[in-house]
Amino acid sequence: MTSPYVGLLVGVLCVSFGSILVRWAGAPPIALSFYRIGLAALCLAPMAALPAARAWPRLAIRPRLALLASGVALALHFATWVTSLSYTSIASSVLLVNTAPLFAVGFSRLFLREAAPRIVLVAIAVALLGAGLIAAGDWSASPNSLTGTLLALAGAVCLALYHVAGRGLRDAMPLTPYVFAVWGVAAVTLAVMCAVGRVPLGGYDARTYACFGGLALVPTLGGHGLVNRSLRVLPAPTVGLFLLGEPLGASLLGYLFFREVPSRSTFAGGALVVAALALVLWQGRPSRSAT
Repeated sequence: MTSPYVGLLVGVLCVSFGSILVRWAGAPPIALSFYRIGLAALCLAPMAALPAARAWPRLAIRPRLALLASGVALALHFATWVTSLSYTSIASSVLLVNTAPLFAVGFSRLFLREAAPRIVLVAIAVALLGAGLIAAGDWSASPNSLTGTLLALAGAVCLALYHVAGRGLRDAMPLTPYVFAVWGVAAVTLAVMCAVGRVPLGGYDARTYACFGGLALVPTLGGHGLVNRSLRVLPAPTVGLFLLGEPLGASLLGYLFFREVPSRSTFAGGALVVAALALVLWQGRPSRSAT
């Protein structure tokens, strides 16, 4: 029987390819985001559309609003993070967007009144220091790179809101219909953004359409699918620690395909960010004394 760790490692590798496929595609970031989440939702439709439609009338008003908010936040996450890759390096972008768990802790304390251990608050301060180092390095390289830094952080904030808004919805709906519903809301939100911004959804070359499909299949369905599967058999902190490999994987792929070498400030700031995330995940580990 294959070890669950093998599937988790493959999932992390698949997720790491997201930024590479974005760079390869010749389309505006909003269109890329729409196709990524829209095609992924379409793939789930045969098995999830009917159960989602049946579950919707049984939801109370608050869960319905939470589901809609979660989908909109996910759309904004993709829109901001994908756009950040047009301004800054893959390493900086992926490192910063992965600070989402730290923002989620803050939002949980603010909106859900969930207390955070002191060590987690220290970790957030360390991560912010790391993000500051990355931003300072981007600014010294190019003022435009700072735009990418801010967009990546905005992507992290939106991803955290997506997780916090959707908390508890997986208990109200089966997992696959829940994912389909949230992805569907995100796709509709991105379609509206494309219409308002007059972003074309057609007329691209074959390579770009292949990248659209690749984004839906590899990092979205494949990567996140394997990660979600791993969560059924492995502790969440263990899975989270493995996901810290995404910035490393994406940075290595960025060097292999685009010869992007992270700056010293990115290395230093990234080390602080990863250390802070690891501290938060370690804090949430199951007790060793539990049997």
